[in-house]
Amino acid sequence: MTSSCLKLLIFTSLLGAFYSGSSQDQLVADSLIAVYENLEEPDTSRFELLRLIANNQNDPRLKLEYASKLIEEAKRIKSLYYLHHGYLNEGQAYRLVGDFDIAIYSLFKALAIAEEDRNPQGIASANTALADVHSILGNHNNSIIYYQEAMKWLSEEDSSLLAVILLNMGDEYYLSAMYDSALVSFEKSMAIYQTLGSDPSGLAYNLGNIGLVQAELGNLQEAERKVTEAISSLEQLGDHYGSAIFLSYMAEIYKQKGLLKNAKVLADSSMSISKRYGLKAEIRDNSLRLADIYAMSSDYERAYKYHQQYVEIKDSISNDEILNQIENLESAFELAKKQSEVDLLTARQKNQQTIIITTIIIAVILTILAIVVLMYYRSKARTNAVLEEQKRKLEALNKTKDKFFSIISHDLRGPINSFHGVSNLIKFFVDAKDMDQLLEVADDVDQSVDRLTNLLDNLLNWAMQQQGHFPNVPEKIHLNEMACELVDTLENMARGKHIELDYRIDEEIYLWADRNTTMTILRNLVNNGLKFTMSGGKVGITAAPDGDYAAIKIYDTGLGMPKDKLKLLGHMRDVKSSYGTAGERGLGLGLQLVYEFVEMNNGRVEVESKEGIGTTFTVYLPLFDHIAEQVVTP
Repeated sequence: MTSSCLKLLIFTSLLGAFYSGSSQDQLVADSLIAVYENLEEPDTSRFELLRLIANNQNDPRLKLEYASKLIEEAKRIKSLYYLHHGYLNEGQAYRLVGDFDIAIYSLFKALAIAEEDRNPQGIASANTALADVHSILGNHNNSIIYYQEAMKWLSEEDSSLLAVILLNMGDEYYLSAMYDSALVSFEKSMAIYQTLGSDPSGLAYNLGNIGLVQAELGNLQEAERKVTEAISSLEQLGDHYGSAIFLSYMAEIYKQKGLLKNAKVLADSSMSISKRYGLKAEIRDNSLRLADIYAMSSDYERAYKYHQQYVEIKDSISNDEILNQIENLESAFELAKKQSEVDLLTARQKNQQTIIITTIIIAVILTILAIVVLMYYRSKARTNAVLEEQKRKLEALNKTKDKFFSIISHDLRGPINSFHGVSNLIKFFVDAKDMDQLLEVADDVDQSVDRLTNLLDNLLNWAMQQQGHFPNVPEKIHLNEMACELVDTLENMARGKHIELDYRIDEEIYLWADRNTTMTILRNLVNNGLKFTMSGGKVGITAAPDGDYAAIKIYDTGLGMPKDKLKLLGHMRDVKSSYGTAGERGLGLGLQLVYEFVEMNNGRVEVESKEGIGTTFTVYLPLFDHIAEQVVTP
């Protein structure tokens, strides 16, 4: 990433703290919390206090906590106003910690509630917040669209929110290298804040942003002065987020001047604040900046360490999966709005039909009218029955299609992630100039590509064979061969995390089950084991006959699960994604598929887990010999 791209991400992050139009003053938030905790339950002022605490809270975790309380209270009293502010602050909190897909979802809720409440300022605030998330993700065209939509809803009384949007529009000009326009926008925003005189945070951010533009124009001395002044103001306000951002940029200014020791001190300070408050985007950017500083200082070992940290965090924040989820949420939101319009039009059409029928009743003989009405409703009932059946079939086909796509995507993640391990080995052996090991790695890559191609072919063939339902074709399966194939497929992923992966099945075992779903069960469980096992750990597969079933154990020496989570297994529906020991991002689909497919194959699942020791899943599937005996026995 170049220096300008780094400033692009930092600059965008500076602008997201003002959606509600009020200053995020941590001191104000702390004093309000003390008042709130001393209030009695029936006191209605608690709702306004919760809103102000959430608005002024700088710590994203505390912001999320009080936003959740506000949402709960607003639902209880059925207040659209406070419910809007609750979801707005919830979206901001998730944005600050890097969960952008959840942030978008919360902000769409805030927008929908503001539209239902006919709250123009709420609509403008939600659109501004959505624009800022898109700006962080690099979707600057979408960001501009949302800012423009926000400005449509502003009135002359909304000068505070206008200042926010001008501040953020200046950012988009900045990202497009239109520095003169950016400077004009920032100065207009700053003039509004000076007139209001009630938001020192807004003044500080504008001052710092003007400094960033000056730096791009080559005025480094002026840029350093303005950014230093902005940091001083933000530290007095307790705004750790803003301080971390501007400290990071000051490090960039010193790096450009060649003052590497000063740059390292400032970048370390920014990194410390970012880690303390869980600011993932800033941890990512500081990792890259420190990598550059150490590389310029010829300390390549530390430079490599920070660059690896940057890559891991970058992959967990900015990936196509998050962007696709956001696009899907936007499409769903637009579809819901259009459906509301269709429903309104349908209601109007029904009213018109009622008027027409009433007119006919007055004009036509009652007996003839009764016959006509009867024929009409019979025809409508038949048509509705046909349409309802077609709808049911289409919904079933669509659900099946969606699940197949989810399975294919989920099953490909493990093999593809294994290439991270291969990449690290190649870099290590290149540095060591070990050509023999590099040739071995090349052979491993060839084998991994072949296995991945076979896996993709099998999954696609399986999907093409379905006709509106999941195919379940039991057959005789050699478990030993399946376990060997699975270990070969995921070996590179295990090597990349320095985890021992093997299988031990002491006798020949044949199952009577569907091959594709069985492979999906085992692959997901082994994937989970690798995901939640630390470097140096072990993941393995064992199996033995147990009555009429084969007891297949997939064990690991990983993090384990708490008792409350164990109780939920087997009843999982809307499963949230979680991160592995190396920051791997999951889809939250694996265990749900395991339980569903085991049940489909007439089996069952048992699980044992202790935190810090590991987890063992035992899958019981029917033995082929047992089924064969039932067929032979009359």
